[in-house]
Amino acid sequence: MNIALIPLSETPLDSDLALKWSMEMWHSNSIPSFSKESWSNFYERGKSADFYKWVGDGQELVFIAKCGEEVVGTIALVDSDDLEEYRHLSPWVAAFIVKSGLRGGGLGTEILAVLEAKAESLGIETLYLWTEDRAEFYLKRGYEYLTSGSLGRLSYDLLKKDLTSHPAIVHGNS
Repeated sequence: MNIALIPLSETPLDSDLALKWSMEMWHSNSIPSFSKESWSNFYERGKSADFYKWVGDGQELVFIAKCGEEVVGTIALVDSDDLEEYRHLSPWVAAFIVKSGLRGGGLGTEILAVLEAKAESLGIETLYLWTEDRAEFYLKRGYEYLTSGSLGRLSYDLLKKDLTSHPAIVHGNS
């Protein structure tokens, strides 16, 4: 596979597809930050982000993953995520979705590796993420388990990856 991560600012029409996928995966009335309005705002902000430098401070870099011309996923690099007690940790991998029907064939691994390489190119040394049910996926890719918790009715595992000791293996374009 030859995966390219395209900044949402360069492919803004794909934000509707990313919003649709996010709503299908994570919309929940019990978690206010997962509302359609909050997801819409997230993707709107992603259309105007500066994708060529990392400054943190509220930054949200949303990427559309493409294989050729086909949109195959989304992934983001954000300064902070929904876990208030971990706001001091940054940056976060977020909004990671592989298109339904394409999961389980290595595409997610490829997308994640390309994002990690992009993060390294921006001078980022450590990435954080939380996942409801995919900890094994990340652990197999060099992430370390930190703790578990809950967000509303959602249980999660918090993980991190030190990019300086586990460099990303990139097979596609960044």
